Amino acid sequence: MVRHDPRVHGDFSDIPVGLMFADRKDIFDAGLHGHLLAGIFGTKAEGGAFSIVLNDSYEDDEDRGETIIYTGEGKGKPEEGQEPKPGKNKQQGDQDMNSPGNAALKKNVESKLPVRVIRGPNGNINYCPMEGYRYDGLYTVERAYMEEGKAGFKMCRFELKRATEPLQAPLPLHVTGQGKSDEFWSPNGRETLAVERLNNRAAPEDTSPTTTPRTVEQRRQEITGKSRLPPSLSFKKKSPTTA
Repeated sequence: MVRHDPRVHGDFSDIPVGLMFADRKDIFDAGLHGHLLAGIFGTKAEGGAFSIVLNDSYEDDEDRGETIIYTGEGKGKPEEGQEPKPGKNKQQGDQDMNSPGNAALKKNVESKLPVRVIRGPNGNINYCPMEGYRYDGLYTVERAYMEEGKAGFKMCRFELKRATEPLQAPLPLHVTGQGKSDEFWSPNGRETLAVERLNNRAAPEDTSPTTTPRTVEQRRQEITGKSRLPPSLSFKKKSPTTA
């Protein structure tokens, strides 16, 4: 399968809204997003960002489904003795609208060019998949502004709204990839990947007092009726077929 050029504004006819991906490498190999790690792909000189990955990279992110308040990049450093993790490091300074990724998203406000949005499993449980990644369509960047974040530093903030033109499929809400019609990207095209399923395994009955805060996993189970797949039962990608 030929990889798409990720430096294209808009989506691709063979990557429909709702298509799922087993991991970031598949997203990269498909050409849907041009970075393996960074959340923003694109530059100011190219008219703005082409795509973003929304995966709870910053504590200031707000995912409201049709509207996203996306946090920019920069000034995150690892704790002493810890390995760097892009987007997952402790915020240690103000962000800057002139950094490449932030400048790109700010340019989208002016150019009106849409960005492709891919949701990962660690975001708002009402909208993100439980495992893997999912292409959720095109969003427009309505405004860019600076705002103090939860850590007390100035953060670059971007308000995105799901595009109404061109006409898109509704915002997908399937979360497990186990639906009969759910499809995954693969090197051979779209197909249903081999997924080990949780057979006859119900979420444990909750007996905690109502005053006890709900955990993320408990809230996820309330919404989806399914627990997160353990690593041993996660997506199993098929090996590419040979000609």
